[in-house]
Amino acid sequence: MRALKKIQEISKKLKENNFEFPEKEAQDIVCHVLQIDKIKLYSLNPEVDKKNSEKIAKLVQRRLKREPLQYILGKCDFFNIQIKVGKGVLIPRPETEILVEEFIKIAKKKDKEGKFLLDLCTGSGCIALAIAKNLTYLKVFGVDISEEAIKYARENKKINNISNAFFIVGDLFSPFRDNSFSYITANPPYVKTEEIENLQAEIKKYEPKEALDGGLTGLDYYEKILKKAFNYLLKEGVIFLEIGINQSNVIREMANVNGFEIIKIVKDLAGIERVMILKRS
Repeated sequence: MRALKKIQEISKKLKENNFEFPEKEAQDIVCHVLQIDKIKLYSLNPEVDKKNSEKIAKLVQRRLKREPLQYILGKCDFFNIQIKVGKGVLIPRPETEILVEEFIKIAKKKDKEGKFLLDLCTGSGCIALAIAKNLTYLKVFGVDISEEAIKYARENKKINNISNAFFIVGDLFSPFRDNSFSYITANPPYVKTEEIENLQAEIKKYEPKEALDGGLTGLDYYEKILKKAFNYLLKEGVIFLEIGINQSNVIREMANVNGFEIIKIVKDLAGIERVMILKRS
C-alpha cells in the first residue's frame, strides 16, 4: 500500500474514534515510521512495506488508547527547537511559547553582560533551552525536583547543541545562593488537585501528575516561588510566570505582598491571561 492510502486508512480510524486532527496525526505517524518529511511524503508517495506497516499499526493502537502523540513520536517542536519527550516529563504546550517570546523581547532591550536566568520547574527544559538558543550571551540554569525530567532536559541540550544552559535536580531555589539572577522564569504545576480527573485522557492517564498538580487551589507553587524569589533576584530583575485560567488576580495579590509589581499580563490566543511579568517594586 502507498503511503497516502495508508494515511487515509489511519485517518478514517482516528476520525471514527473522535480524534480532533485525524489526518494530521496520521501523516505524523506515517512520516515518523518511514523517516521522511511531508514534502517527500506527497511528492514521492512511497510504498509502505509489511515491516513498516506493522510498525505503523502498533503506533496507531497506542494512539487509540489515548497515549499522547508526542510520546509516541518521542518528540515535539517548541519555539525553534526540537524537544524529546516521553513518560515522566510534561509535554510542552504552544501557549508556553508566549512566555519565551515575551522574555526575548524584554531581555533584548537590557544590557547583555553577565546575565543569569533561573528556570524553575524546568521539566523537559523547553523554556530554558529556547531562551538559551536565542540569547546565547545568557547563562541559563534549569531546576526541577524530578530526576527523570532533568534527564530529558540534559538530553535536549545535546540534541539542540546548546552550550549555555545547565540543568540541576533540586526543589525550586534550594541549589542556589541569594541575589544570583537577573531573570526568573517558571511554568509551575497549576491545575487544582480535584480538577486533574476532569482533564482529557491523554493528560490524566499519561503525563506526570506531579507536573500538573498545583494543590487544592492550584496556587501552591506560586506561593512558594513568590515568597522566596525576592532574595534570589538582582535589583533590576524580572520574573516571567505562566499562569492558569482565572489565576491572575490572586497571583497579582501574592506578588504585591512579596515585593513585586506587574509589568505586563499577556493573553493567549483563547483570550486567557497566560503570562504574568513582574519586577521588584
